[in-house]
Amino acid sequence: MRSDEDDFLDWEPRQTTANRSPKKKKRKKTGKRISGHLIFFLVLAAAFAVTVIRLKSWDAGKKSDYDPSEHNTAFDVELLDYVQPLNPELLQGRPDDGVTTVLALGNDPLSDDRGENGLAAMMADATGADIRNGAFPGSTISMKNETYSNLYPLDGLSLYWVVAALCNRNFDLMDVIVPDMGSESADAALKTLEETDMEKVDALVICYDLQDYKNGRIVYDENNLKNLNTCFGALSASIQLMQETYPYVRIYVLCPAYGTFTDADGKMVDADRDDLGNGTLPDYINWYLEVCRSNGITFIDNYYGGVNMEDTDCLTDGFHLNEKGRQKVAARFADVFALVTSS
Repeated sequence: MRSDEDDFLDWEPRQTTANRSPKKKKRKKTGKRISGHLIFFLVLAAAFAVTVIRLKSWDAGKKSDYDPSEHNTAFDVELLDYVQPLNPELLQGRPDDGVTTVLALGNDPLSDDRGENGLAAMMADATGADIRNGAFPGSTISMKNETYSNLYPLDGLSLYWVVAALCNRNFDLMDVIVPDMGSESADAALKTLEETDMEKVDALVICYDLQDYKNGRIVYDENNLKNLNTCFGALSASIQLMQETYPYVRIYVLCPAYGTFTDADGKMVDADRDDLGNGTLPDYINWYLEVCRSNGITFIDNYYGGVNMEDTDCLTDGFHLNEKGRQKVAARFADVFALVTSS
């Protein structure tokens, strides 16, 4: 017979809502999950479509105004002109005599013809200035030898020696060299230099042709920026000496025009492409431009802007300027001269 105690021990609680263990409810899926592979292929397809569209657009191109039947002989280049006006403070207190006096130094472009059809005369006509011609034929910017030697007297007429003679008012060496040259042009240049009063000179023109390049002169010496055996050094030293002695003088460098010549072996040399050991003529010209920039003076580009490789009708003997060539160089100078003097 079971007792009440036995019934109590056998009793188990009923499972009700209140005493059931809590369980997490699963969320119902609202949609299908997108596969990563599907996304990848969709992006790839879009990129492919964009690529195809761009290729078709590129292939179609744009309408051009080019006319294949048109013949244009123009020499399309960017000029290397560097225009630098003189500091007005350097002109303070300087009397104005009413005449713009320009002294021109250089070689053949100026010395070939000293008459009314010469470059100096044409520059004078184009500018209204008094152009005094002190150019020596066959001379160069740089020196051939480290020190002057009677065996090569033209070194005494190189640019720095001419500028030094002007600044020191000492022409003794030239008085010895020039008579032996037997050149009327050289005689006239020396007379001009000796008679020129630098106190009245307003501007200095430096105009040499490709003689330095033709003679294989060194262009630049990084260890001596005033090395007179280099074009860079001789031009730099000359300009700086002139600026120190006559700071009120505006200085213009007219670079060489294009030219060709026959070397000692009978080979035709093209200054634009033939390297004679120190670069092509454009390499020399770039260093001349650097000198002008470094010293704050004006550079006039005659190589691309005056007489270029397409202007063979402006040259005789390959690189000497004829009357037409001199007219072009004079016109270029006049344009820049007017710009500088008006500023």
